[in-house]
Amino acid sequence: MAVLIQIQEATKSYGSQVLLDHADATISDDVKVGFIGRNGAGKSTLLRVLLGEEELDHGQITRHP
Repeated sequence: MAVLIQIQEATKSYGSQVLLDHADATISDDVKVGFIGRNGAGKSTLLRVLLGEEELDHGQITRHP
């Protein structure tokens, strides 16, 4: 089980709307991942952060080869 992406202490907000609040996650190569949540919960923002299109306010994303 190799780690592909590791999210540590991720924080992202737009004004007073907090989308990620010190989130941690690890995605490995042997799992499938889905994002479920209501509109405006931050699903698309998280994907843009994972793709490198947006920056986190705090925390880090580690992408392993």
